[in-house]
Amino acid sequence: MSSDPKPGEVFRYPFLWKRQEEAGESEGRKTRPVCIAVTATNRDGETVVFILPITTQPPMRGRQAIEIPQIESQRVGLDLHVRKWVMLDEINTDIVERSWVWDDRVPLGVFSGAFTARIRSSLLALARAGAARIVDRMK
Repeated sequence: MSSDPKPGEVFRYPFLWKRQEEAGESEGRKTRPVCIAVTATNRDGETVVFILPITTQPPMRGRQAIEIPQIESQRVGLDLHVRKWVMLDEINTDIVERSWVWDDRVPLGVFSGAFTARIRSSLLALARAGAARIVDRMK
C-alpha cells in the first residue's frame, strides 16, 4: 500500500467494535475486511483514516449499513456467495504513519467511485446527526 490510502480501498484490519472498547479491549478480535471511508491530513501532516467494517452479519434493527452489491464484492475480491454490508455507524480512526495495529497494508481492491461516494455521503450524514460510534485507534 502506498502511504496515502484512498477512500473506497478495502483492506484487512483488526477492527475494534465500540462494545469491545467499552469492555476494556484495545485490539480487534480478528482481522476483517474494512473500507477506507474518508482520509484527512492532521496538523502534523499525518494521514488520518476513517475505517468502516465489512460484515456478513445482517445489520440488527436500528443499525446503519449499506449492502455491498455483488459487482462491488467482485471488484475488491470478497466472497461472492455471501451477502455483505459496510457498517456506517461504527468507525475506527487511525493514523497511517504510526498505526500500531494495521499490519497488512496491501489493498484487496477498491470500490467503484459511485459506491464509494454513496458510502461517504451516508457516513457524513450519520456523523452530522451524531449517530456514528467512533473508536479512536490513534492513541
